[in-house]
Amino acid sequence: MPDLISQIRQTLPALLDDAGENAARRVIEFFTAEIRNKNTRRAYARAVRQFFDWAADRGLTLEEVEPVHVAAYVEDDDRSASTVKQHLAAIRRLFDWLVTGQVLASNPAAPVRPPKLVVEEGKTPVFTAEETRELLDSIVEEKQDIGRLRDRGLIGVMVFTFARVSAVAGLDVGDYYRAGHRWTLHLQEKGGKRRDIPVHHKAGQYLDAYLDAAGIRDEKDAPLFQSLSRSRELTGRRLQSDNILQMVKRRAEEAGFDPDQVCCHTFRGTGITTYLENGGKLETAQHIAGHASATTTKLYDRRNRNVEQEEIERIRI
Repeated sequence: MPDLISQIRQTLPALLDDAGENAARRVIEFFTAEIRNKNTRRAYARAVRQFFDWAADRGLTLEEVEPVHVAAYVEDDDRSASTVKQHLAAIRRLFDWLVTGQVLASNPAAPVRPPKLVVEEGKTPVFTAEETRELLDSIVEEKQDIGRLRDRGLIGVMVFTFARVSAVAGLDVGDYYRAGHRWTLHLQEKGGKRRDIPVHHKAGQYLDAYLDAAGIRDEKDAPLFQSLSRSRELTGRRLQSDNILQMVKRRAEEAGFDPDQVCCHTFRGTGITTYLENGGKLETAQHIAGHASATTTKLYDRRNRNVEQEEIERIRI
């Protein structure tokens, strides 16, 4: 924690650092005590820095920031509505923290309305069931080395559990366990949420093949998905989300797909869409995915996008 505090202090925007010791300390407390998730902390830090750099360029101090300035910043931002909305939420939350810490008398971001955002369908590209099967089969069709078995198992888990990549990266060997007659995965999602999901038989086959080849089935506290050494042996170190994204794009390209149209969330959306296409219930998909709202789950549902080629050919000109 001291290292984190020092790191945050060194990267404080000049406007906040110049606001005095109390303000600087309160900002540090915000990013250490209030924001516990590393990904959220990183995103909020980026949003805060961009806003206060913008304010400093206009000669403002912390005490001089007013709602009209925050509104102007939002108005000038030409990024997507969802990005602007997220940045405004970060700025508003920090100002709230400064108000409750008696650094400021009021929150200048509170009255500022975010841009209107209407999203009926997410932008994450998804595969069809056939494309997903083609990708998974292609990973081990040439040779079944440990890296290929690991990658197939990892992608299989994302597809069949709708899990976020961070939750899959965080799995230990012991999180894949037998409960009665069925195998289960113990997933820890963002916000500290824990989910126990029954393992689809195909995902189980992929995991068993990987674990048997790796010889780590009894190492319960070891990372389930590990990085590889130059000699193609497991290192014992956890595979990180960025590494998984690179792997996913590489495997997709090897299988003949456009890597720019594939990301880790592709498999979350693919799993949800395929489940719903086969008669699954939206509320159950919501539970499996760990979504707080069914509205979020529906963003991953691409059933309405699927138009058969034969229907397009009806446009006879």
